[in-house]
Amino acid sequence: MDAGTETIRPVLVDRKTAFGSVVWRRDSQGFAYRANKDVKANFNIDTYDLASETSRLVLDDPGYWYPVDFAASGEKLAVGHYLSASESTIHEVSLTGLGSRPIAWSDKPWSFDPVGYVAGDTKFLAITDYEGDRNRLFTIDLKSGKLRSALPALGDLEVDYAVLNEGRDRLGVVVNEDGYASLHLYALPGFTPVALPHIPKGIVGNVRWRHHTLLYAVNNANTPGLVYQWDLDQPDSPPVRMTTADTRGVDLSAFALPDLIRVTSFDGLEIPAFLYVPPGYERGTPIPFIVSYHGGPESQYRPYFAKHYQYFLSRGFGVLAPNVRGSAGYGRHYLSLDNYKKRMDSVKDGVAVAQWLIDRGYSKPKMIAAYGGSYGGFMVAAVITQAPEVFGAACDVVGIVNFETFLQRTKAYRRKLREAEYGPLTDPEFLKSISPIYLADRIKTPVFIAHGENDPRVPIHEARQLYAKLNELGQDPELLVFDDEGHGFRKEANRIVFFKKLADFFETHLRPAS
Repeated sequence: MDAGTETIRPVLVDRKTAFGSVVWRRDSQGFAYRANKDVKANFNIDTYDLASETSRLVLDDPGYWYPVDFAASGEKLAVGHYLSASESTIHEVSLTGLGSRPIAWSDKPWSFDPVGYVAGDTKFLAITDYEGDRNRLFTIDLKSGKLRSALPALGDLEVDYAVLNEGRDRLGVVVNEDGYASLHLYALPGFTPVALPHIPKGIVGNVRWRHHTLLYAVNNANTPGLVYQWDLDQPDSPPVRMTTADTRGVDLSAFALPDLIRVTSFDGLEIPAFLYVPPGYERGTPIPFIVSYHGGPESQYRPYFAKHYQYFLSRGFGVLAPNVRGSAGYGRHYLSLDNYKKRMDSVKDGVAVAQWLIDRGYSKPKMIAAYGGSYGGFMVAAVITQAPEVFGAACDVVGIVNFETFLQRTKAYRRKLREAEYGPLTDPEFLKSISPIYLADRIKTPVFIAHGENDPRVPIHEARQLYAKLNELGQDPELLVFDDEGHGFRKEANRIVFFKKLADFFETHLRPAS
């Protein structure tokens, strides 16, 4: 984009290729990117030169590779190699000789999430669970390869990500605290803490630097990601809000903030969850509830500004959003508790959190809905096969119901990563054993299925086979397909249609007859 005229022109166009992970050179005269142009299962790395308007392939090893940071000289490029949610490495590519070497790796499957070059490009920062359970910030000596904990004062808190400024003398670190995200600032090279102004509790995100000016967004259940700017060279000055929310007259201050609760699952493991109750709710009164399962599975529900939750609350529903085992944010051990043969343990967690609502008097059997998208859609289909007596309605959005057909049909560049999580296609019997489609005869819950026709991640075949199977069994499922959507619903008009239909569906099936 020409910054003066705002004229946009295409640079890389290929409808059959996925481009991404753009990283600029420090002199802004070019950038690196990943693409799967030649072998669709692999993401290779190219550099693009603005002056000549040409691309150059710099790394074509098999796997999922992505660029991270250029050295100041422009002669080296740090790159990441993603193997699974619990295993990744960091390498350095020589842009003069086009050789590469590992700079963060291990014989054991640790995760190394790259941040960038520091200390005159003699060291590299990485977030890793190396020889531990939680993701922490480490410095890597690029000559010796030795790792050293950079911020031991943060203890066992999980580091989400870190952002360097252009001068590499300031560092912002975002820490995951039970789903909330807090910001910490440091002066480099000594990692000296820098005091911050007051920031409301919630999700601090989109941290960016403009020299010593910090930009960040604050997001919680009644604050929709407002962006603030703060000048570190004027520490006594308050942050300046840079954006406003188009609320259409809605009073956001009335939006409900959640409570963090913990549910003991079948094996004694504590499952964290965020509990929302509608305005005027009286404790001990059973009401219709929606249990919302996140996707991933290596994701995490966090108490962000969720318009659809507030819409459900406005219609008198409660919402419970759990982070079942396998969720990120609670350490490597918790993340791995649902891998491969342990898949159904996470489903048991999904049933346990719904049962907690009944046991604590928040709801009753058949007054609870299961709702989720992508992997969360699998959770929906799975929990209603395992506990049909608990759930009175279910909504599966772009969800997996047959792991074998899902892995066969998903895009090639995603297949290997998903097999590491769910199990390989070479083990079809296991994939069949965890696929809800083969237990559909247990489903006694009204089901609403929603999908995008152009979904590359979870192809629409998943929705169509569940719809056909339930019809074959004499059920009467609802199916909503948007021809102009992919993996989830992005267009406002479609979202309005979907959530209105969904809330009406929940009203019909969760409200007890008067």
